[in-house]
Amino acid sequence: TPPTHAPTPDGTPGNGGPQTATYNKELGVPSCAIGVSCDTLLLLDGRHKVGPEPNQPNTLDNCSDGTGGNYHSDESLDAIFISSDSGEDITEGSTVTVKADAWCWDNGRYDFIYFFHASDATDPDWNLTGRIQCTGGGKQTLSVSYELPKGTLQAVRVSIRYENGNVAQGACGSGSFDDTDDVVIEVKEDPSFQGTTDTGTTEAEEQVETVKESTNSDQQTHDKKKQHRKGERKRKQQLRKKNGPR
Repeated sequence: TPPTHAPTPDGTPGNGGPQTATYNKELGVPSCAIGVSCDTLLLLDGRHKVGPEPNQPNTLDNCSDGTGGNYHSDESLDAIFISSDSGEDITEGSTVTVKADAWCWDNGRYDFIYFFHASDATDPDWNLTGRIQCTGGGKQTLSVSYELPKGTLQAVRVSIRYENGNVAQGACGSGSFDDTDDVVIEVKEDPSFQGTTDTGTTEAEEQVETVKESTNSDQQTHDKKKQHRKGERKRKQQLRKKNGPR
């Protein structure tokens, strides 16, 4: 079934209203026209060949997905929903909330969701918006909010990554279970908004630098997590053989 989200306010008369994303062949990702919200629905569901994700990798820079595991047993980024906090059209300088529907492995303790944004979808320079650990296993909906910079064609990127070891990969995760997806949104121009297109180093980026340092100094823990995952997979395979098909 399609992901479900709370209804978006209609906003002021004459706005674009809620928008459903369509695949943009030129950009290679889902995109939305100006409106109060943008919903990808099933356009991002799954990960690469592991799941039914159409038009994979669905990234502006051909950042590819990992191919390990199985659909809705292992990680995938399934949907992105962007909405204006004010209920009016998504506009330069306005605050938006980005919700991501992700499938997290096991109990979620090893999976992290990374949110990025770029002011120019045609030449994205990714800024980290936030990083959140999965709160459980299976389907999880996680969100961040941020103020839009200048730019009438902006992009949002969400990436689910297994373990903190992949934080060093920047805006493109390279792990076997990582899934990265982009969405392009048309943004209403506000001539009075004097913000810049460059948001600089954010608090979220500083947080990730701290995580990166602690991860690099604790390779033993990183290796133990990998062994745990291998052990869990072996145990599940043995149970399937013992109990037969579900």
